[in-house]
Amino acid sequence: MAATRTFADGREAKEFMVGCIVAEAEREGVPLSDVERKMLYFTETAWAPPDILEVNEAFEREYDTEEYEQKIARLIRGFCAHACTETPEAFDAWNQACCVLAQEDHYLLVLVGEADHPTAATRKASGWVDRLKLLGTALVVVCVIFAAIALYDWFRS
Repeated sequence: MAATRTFADGREAKEFMVGCIVAEAEREGVPLSDVERKMLYFTETAWAPPDILEVNEAFEREYDTEEYEQKIARLIRGFCAHACTETPEAFDAWNQACCVLAQEDHYLLVLVGEADHPTAATRKASGWVDRLKLLGTALVVVCVIFAAIALYDWFRS
């Protein structure tokens, strides 16, 4: 089992997440402008590139926020779907990065929320549900086998 990736700070976690989104955009052939890319770093309280306020002003002038958030949410969902099946360690690292960023205030977390992506907690919960379903099915099969044996003995005697 691969070790869980850890991030030294919010900046490192954010760099990882932005890299995942940009890579997904490239994988899907979705163009991201410099302004769109830099807006992924937006925050008012934590580390951000030095020109983030100018980027934010340009963004507000030139872009539709709702369209942008939907675009990034689609990329996040695409990354998560791909990572879940192809590179689970990247998905786990994504969740770890989300946990690190959750300790601060980042626009990127709003975008993650818009994507409504499955978190590790959701995967663990669905894992328990799957196990309970399997256990229930096994119990039903065992009961049917015992009932068949009992009926066989009853008809035989």
